[in-house]
Amino acid sequence: MIHRLLLFFSIVLVSVCADNMTWSEKQEYCRIGSNDLNTCETCVGKGSNCFWCGGKTKRCMPFDWYYPDCNIKHVKYNVCWVSTSAAAIVIAICAGIIAVILIACFCYCCCKCKEYNRIHKKAKAQKWNEKRMTAQQEMDERHSVRSDQRKAELEAYRMKYNIPAKGDDGKV
Repeated sequence: MIHRLLLFFSIVLVSVCADNMTWSEKQEYCRIGSNDLNTCETCVGKGSNCFWCGGKTKRCMPFDWYYPDCNIKHVKYNVCWVSTSAAAIVIAICAGIIAVILIACFCYCCCKCKEYNRIHKKAKAQKWNEKRMTAQQEMDERHSVRSDQRKAELEAYRMKYNIPAKGDDGKV
């Protein structure tokens, strides 16, 4: 683990030191010599420290996280066949499309989850209602059985002791 950390920090240190040129050193590094053609390919071939400024200036300039003294429309960085502004527009459009797709997928998943929960709750409520109805029917059946038993016992007592029913006036 420590070896990996040391390796990481040494790589970071080397990359920082290698890119630690002053502005004048960067300008000298990006200057195209008199023996070379003053073209975008020559400039971009020097590496990622330089960019080609097209338009009216047509010169190789040092890159320092921004494009000094050059309109963004004319900047060519790393490749000559695509403008930096065009690349930025394409990247922004692609990012927008991806964002819209992700939002649509998120909304779709939320709707499906909501629908699943609705169906699940409906099934759960229906199951609960069925249990409740079954329990109610069982209670009603037990109640009617007990009521019939009480009536039968009452009738048996009336017969045993010759007690007339409530509706009877005792007239035969």
